[in-house]
Amino acid sequence: MKIPTKLKEGCKIAVCTFSSPVPLSFEKRFQECIKTLKSFGLDVYVDENVLSDQAISKQCIANSLNKYLCDDKYDAVIPPWGGDFALEVLPLLDWETIAKSKPKWIFGFSDISTLATAITSRVGWYTIHSANFMQIAGNEDCNYVKSLFDLLFNAAQGYSFEQKSSSFHEFDYPDYQSEPLSSYSLDTLSELIIINNNEQTTLKGSLIGGCIDTLQLTMGSEFLSLKNMWDSKDIIVYLENAELSPTQYKRALLSLKIKGFFSNCSCILIGRNKFEYSNYKLGNEEFILNEVFADLSIPVFGNLDIGHVSPNLTLVNGATTLVNFAKNKIIIKQELM
Repeated sequence: MKIPTKLKEGCKIAVCTFSSPVPLSFEKRFQECIKTLKSFGLDVYVDENVLSDQAISKQCIANSLNKYLCDDKYDAVIPPWGGDFALEVLPLLDWETIAKSKPKWIFGFSDISTLATAITSRVGWYTIHSANFMQIAGNEDCNYVKSLFDLLFNAAQGYSFEQKSSSFHEFDYPDYQSEPLSSYSLDTLSELIIINNNEQTTLKGSLIGGCIDTLQLTMGSEFLSLKNMWDSKDIIVYLENAELSPTQYKRALLSLKIKGFFSNCSCILIGRNKFEYSNYKLGNEEFILNEVFADLSIPVFGNLDIGHVSPNLTLVNGATTLVNFAKNKIIIKQELM
């Protein structure tokens, strides 16, 4: 695995879309997040296509990504948020040149993970599943966001950090259009789902995961092959759902199961599911996870701080990871090797 250079004052950062641009009605929020990066002394370049009320073509997105990912003057390439069709950009990237280029930090969740997992799988860069750029305005004091910046500015071989699952989460998204300085409102009690964790031992593996909406499609392709990374080593998989219905979600999990995605798992981490909140009817998630995973004897922890129901743990694809369960908390320690 390759560790991107730790950030410091003067490092060049490119902000460009991986999938969907930021509508102009969100520009004030966008600029507040740019201020956050600049407050660290970073030299921030904003791609011309980031702010737009029009869809950006896949070739245009690919051209920008090839430009920044292959240019060694940049230390991070950051998307504002996810979107819908990063899948169609993957075949258009210059993977041969990217593999020869200096590793760069990528962070965020949702469709961002489509590219992030491909980067980790194909070229061996550590990438980050975390809060999105649009969630890092300067007044955000979430510990997970602090962990993200601590990682970015201190990353080196042997660097490690620990996080605990949150006791509360956010029921709905802030209104960034009318309140551009909104921060998380962690107003809802979190309750973990625990399956197959009978021995409660320390679980170890290399971390990989992201949004199941797209990872179910890239798994087994040239853009996500676990064999490229770790052969038979134990892995810890984390997944979250953006838009799949309960039926589609269960099918996606079963698809990954029969493809062998969980074969070498020491445990599985599942983010809170957005469909649990869309109709105010809870309970589907635990039922589905039991039906899919009960026969695997792999510890599964659900309703975690991963994905579209904030906050978001900072999770490093490729990191050597320890997972423990204690006092009704999941404790995750990650190390860059």
